[in-house]
Amino acid sequence: MKKYIIILLLFIFLLCGCSKEDKQKDIYLESISELKDINSSSKNYPFNLELVLDKITKKEVRYQIILDNVTKDLDDISILAIHDKKTGDVYPSIGIFDETESLKVGEKPSGLILVGYIDFKGDIEDFKSTFKVLVKYKINNKEHKVYYVTKK
Repeated sequence: MKKYIIILLLFIFLLCGCSKEDKQKDIYLESISELKDINSSSKNYPFNLELVLDKITKKEVRYQIILDNVTKDLDDISILAIHDKKTGDVYPSIGIFDETESLKVGEKPSGLILVGYIDFKGDIEDFKSTFKVLVKYKINNKEHKVYYVTKK
């Protein structure tokens, strides 16, 4: 009888698989690994991407990745931004640990903003870093993926 209970529990465990949090973490880590290998931006995507840097304290720079001005309706948007500076924090994302977003042409909200912070004690003019962004989205249920690479 014990043997059947163990087999049943094993079967249930295998059916259930990983938790949602484990899958999200795996997607996050795989996306970071994928971005590290990218060296150039994609071309011709249906939105604008921009990086904005601000010195907010003597020890910290804030970076914002702004996705806006969509030219097509986008669904299931997820975004991840990484940089080449040392960080003790997670990289900012949308649609990986939280719900994906949608943007429709001419409708509000008209854009998305990722915000992150980097320790930096110098002047903002002296700040140098490479930022890489992965954007996944759907148009008419067809999946798309683009990369954005910029150096500041």
